[in-house]
Amino acid sequence: MALRDAGIAHDHWKKFYTPEEVEEIQRVTMTTTIVSCGHPIHVRIYPQPRPAPTVIMACPMLPYGLLLARLQLPFFRAGFNVVQWDLPGWGQSGGAHAGCPVWEIMQTWKDSIDFAHSRFGEPLFGMGLAEDSITCYYTNANHPWIRAMSLHTLLEYGDPKALAWLGGPISVRFQTLAMRLGGWLRPGMGIKAERALPWDAIFSGPDSAHYLKLFADDPLRVRSFDFRLGASMMRRQPFPVRLEDCRTPTQLIVSEKSRLWPTAVSLSYFERIGSPKEVVMLEGVDQWVYTREFMEMYAAHAISWFKRNGAFGSSVLPHEVVPEVQAPRVAGRLSPEYVDQVRRPRDDRSA
Repeated sequence: MALRDAGIAHDHWKKFYTPEEVEEIQRVTMTTTIVSCGHPIHVRIYPQPRPAPTVIMACPMLPYGLLLARLQLPFFRAGFNVVQWDLPGWGQSGGAHAGCPVWEIMQTWKDSIDFAHSRFGEPLFGMGLAEDSITCYYTNANHPWIRAMSLHTLLEYGDPKALAWLGGPISVRFQTLAMRLGGWLRPGMGIKAERALPWDAIFSGPDSAHYLKLFADDPLRVRSFDFRLGASMMRRQPFPVRLEDCRTPTQLIVSEKSRLWPTAVSLSYFERIGSPKEVVMLEGVDQWVYTREFMEMYAAHAISWFKRNGAFGSSVLPHEVVPEVQAPRVAGRLSPEYVDQVRRPRDDRSA
């Protein structure tokens, strides 16, 4: 008999949610483990009771999967299966703590796609979050089973602008050399998580102090970023599919005021994509806002994109490029039309 503990016999994660949300998470999810690169990878599944499209997503490099159920649940409520996995070395997955190089993360993406296809079949949709959006593009672009993908940022590994929060190009190159040397001389050593990323850019918005404190006390949170991980992110790795050759419909949901990745840089890469595409600009928003309202808004944009690209029927975007759109978010409020979309009963499959 499966325990209704969401896959972790520890109650701290419940503090991020209301009692009603905790009950829903425990009721509608199941967990399993896949193996990738020799690591046990924790997978959380939101299965529908009948054939349905499937969204695959990993997690960013601060909050792990169980802390982002408010982003995952809207997909399930909208009729999607959800396959969410923790990066190797993060959250409930095994592997060197925040120390597996990006090529292992990419391989785990490929293995998670294989798992989702074997479990649910097609159609499959890829969802990239924060820096994981980059590995999502590297592994989802032109994949025969991926119908469409939604990204949060788009950069090429090795571009100094991919680590803009660390400083200018010269500073990033210097730190690249230092990380390579540190990874060689002191395997397992790294940079404290509080220094590596601006936490308040991710846990921003209302009640940010509350969520920052909860995250700081979380027993599974990342403590430090291994030098080997940092060096692998700074190593030049050309896109396996040139942006101009991408044929997978791609959405970019970009945070206008992100302190991690400059909006202009992501857009400069995205403009080169040759597939049907859409840009959603989250005006006035830092990298992430840790509220239910924000996550439901974010999910609603991706849900709309996936529906328009064949989630519940034939695609209405076979060839044309979708014009840019502005996110209907003003002063942190979610427009009624998007509230309706993410909270619509699951048996309503209309686009």
